[in-house]
Amino acid sequence: MVDDIRSFGSVQTWRDGFAEYWGDATVEDDAIDTLEQFCEMLRNDPDAIIAECLRPRASGEELMMRTRARRKYIEHIQAFETEHESRKMGNSVRSFFIHNGVAMNPSIVR
Repeated sequence: MVDDIRSFGSVQTWRDGFAEYWGDATVEDDAIDTLEQFCEMLRNDPDAIIAECLRPRASGEELMMRTRARRKYIEHIQAFETEHESRKMGNSVRSFFIHNGVAMNPSIVR
């Protein structure tokens, strides 16, 4: 799908935000590979996914959360996590969303 997923602005925002929040830690390569798999599953690129979740306010100064899109991606992440039987993979994708300003709520682990 993508020549280099690292070239997308939203992936760079994720990497920068992660490093800032976690004290110069880096997003692991396997987490980036996981995001690439998620994007391939959806046949969409990272920037388009984030743009679907956040839209500019009428003033154009801030972004506003699109609730339906957010819910849609929460469901996609849950399906992805279930398909791969990996909470870690789901959390990697959630981290991408969170560091791009899209709040995520995983299901409760029992």
